[in-house]
Amino acid sequence: MTRSNGRRSVVMTASLALVLLALGGYVIQGIVHTTRATDQQREALVVDMLFTEARIAVAMQEVNLRHYQVEPSVAVQQRFAQIADTTSEVLSSVAAKDDARTRADAERLLRAQARYRELAEQLITMVADSDPGFAQLDRLEVTPAFYSLQNDVDEVSRASHEYAQEQVSALRRTQVQLLVGTLIGFGLGLAMVAMIMRLIVGHQRRLVDQAVESQHRAMHDPLTGLPNRELFYRELTHALAGKNSVAILVIDLDGFKAVNDTLGHQAGDLLLIEAGRRLTGGVGGRGVVARLGGDEFAVLLTRANGLTAVRALAEQLVAGLRRDFVLDGLTAAISGSLGIALGEPGDAGDELFRHADAAMYRAKNSGGGVAVYQPSIDTGEPDRMSLFADLRGLLDAGDPDGQLRLHYQPQVRLSDAEVVAVEALVRWEHPDRGLLMPAAFLPSAERGGLEIPLTHHLIAVAVRQASSWMAAGRRWRVSVNVSPGALNDDAFADRVLAAIAAAGLPAELLRLELTETSIMTDPGRAVQALREVSAHGVSVSVDDFGTGFSSLVQLRDVPADELKIDRTFVRDLRDGTPDAVMVRSSIDLGHNLGLEVVAEGVEDVETLARLREMSCDFAQGYALSRPVPAADLPAACEQARAVAAEVIPDRPLLPNFQG
Repeated sequence: MTRSNGRRSVVMTASLALVLLALGGYVIQGIVHTTRATDQQREALVVDMLFTEARIAVAMQEVNLRHYQVEPSVAVQQRFAQIADTTSEVLSSVAAKDDARTRADAERLLRAQARYRELAEQLITMVADSDPGFAQLDRLEVTPAFYSLQNDVDEVSRASHEYAQEQVSALRRTQVQLLVGTLIGFGLGLAMVAMIMRLIVGHQRRLVDQAVESQHRAMHDPLTGLPNRELFYRELTHALAGKNSVAILVIDLDGFKAVNDTLGHQAGDLLLIEAGRRLTGGVGGRGVVARLGGDEFAVLLTRANGLTAVRALAEQLVAGLRRDFVLDGLTAAISGSLGIALGEPGDAGDELFRHADAAMYRAKNSGGGVAVYQPSIDTGEPDRMSLFADLRGLLDAGDPDGQLRLHYQPQVRLSDAEVVAVEALVRWEHPDRGLLMPAAFLPSAERGGLEIPLTHHLIAVAVRQASSWMAAGRRWRVSVNVSPGALNDDAFADRVLAAIAAAGLPAELLRLELTETSIMTDPGRAVQALREVSAHGVSVSVDDFGTGFSSLVQLRDVPADELKIDRTFVRDLRDGTPDAVMVRSSIDLGHNLGLEVVAEGVEDVETLARLREMSCDFAQGYALSRPVPAADLPAACEQARAVAAEVIPDRPLLPNFQG
């Protein structure tokens, strides 16, 4: 029997050796294939990126050339030359690749680019010399050359993108095959290992190592490597059991969602990692930095040397977050809202944390920065979880009491001072907390997944109100803001069209406002949804233009009817200011794309007059009227019309207003 067991052990050991050898050979072969596929994928993605960059650069050449014809200046000519150089450099980079087809495409595009640039520079010279023949040159040679170049680069870029996606799929298939084969071989090996007693010890050691690693993972954030919420609370409890004063700093990253939605989750992860590094470097050995979840961090100072020192450190940490983040070659800017709470030995950790969180929330509502917990202020701060629960229950019930109310702000047409459109802005008449502005509950709605039902509820309220105005003889188009999540909902278009039909409102009296970043979250799905509603007559407005990360190429693909210039650029429109240049360029761009242009945030009559001189189509802001309830809107529109009429002479300034 002993001899038989010995022979069986030898056979099992030999079989195990063969399985392991076969598995090793398979893995090596798989690694070779995977490496080759990875290299092909990487090269394809690089070429795809370069052709995409060339597409954008080609489009920007044409924009600046058209801008030069409207407003000839050295600065515009220099921008055109710089972009043209960039286009040639990018195409030259592609032409240096090994792939013959890619090289041929790039060389063909380089020749077309050189021809277009030669014609464009000739056109610029004629415009500068006031040569009336520039229009014929533009029509017969420059414009055909541009469209030929644009169509060619578009086709090449699409083909390059499709090839890159094929390489991604090929790599994924290779990885799956390697994984399946490895799992099968590993399973056979484990079955044999289980029958050989001398390998049990090694197996047990691995289990011990895994247990240690699991314990570490249970207490640390897997992305940043920082302590997680559980370990942070343990450290806080331990610190409060000592003899020293402590401080908690709760930090929330402002602008992170826009970066994550626009640049992708990988860029968002890189930003979180770098934010953790900056916070850790700023705190040093003075405390513990933890990631609580999402874009929220916390700092525990186990020896708080007074509020002045703690606040100085907090200001340094927030300043560190304001520095630009470089993420895979792309630059992103965020800021931070930080709340401070001081504690003494014996205090309750949960309560101390709530104090810091309330202060942080107050800082966020104030526009970011640092806030210190103050019982007289923060004790009455709305509890976000409670408010979120109230909002969820309200939406589930269909808001039977009409707590979610829309206020409306007139949009005045600057050609004749008439009000033809209004923007709907939500307010919440909470039964216990009173009237709440959007900043008090919209962030919680977005984080908690309520943005989709909230958006559709507000669209339904707005179209019913617009239908009521129409019945009273007032055809005011109503604009409603659309959240990024709602835009990417598969049922978005159907629900919007159903709301219009139920209210009996003509589709052209509804305009959907969406930001650049909401389009960038999932451009393909977003554009498809917008095209579907646009085909039925609903118009589209791109809000906060100039503050997002989107490109002119993608803006070209959006079925937009209106461009809204953000209030940030409307504040200072004096001649020669950067804001004036930005606003004028945005207006020209919008008109060149066939869009109406609206300036929001107009706060004085001088700005209103300046916008009209720039040929802006519409304006809205406190100088005309604040947002008002529906019942007060007729009077508000009369007020806005009267204010706008003051800046309009007897005859229209320009004959080509878009409105």
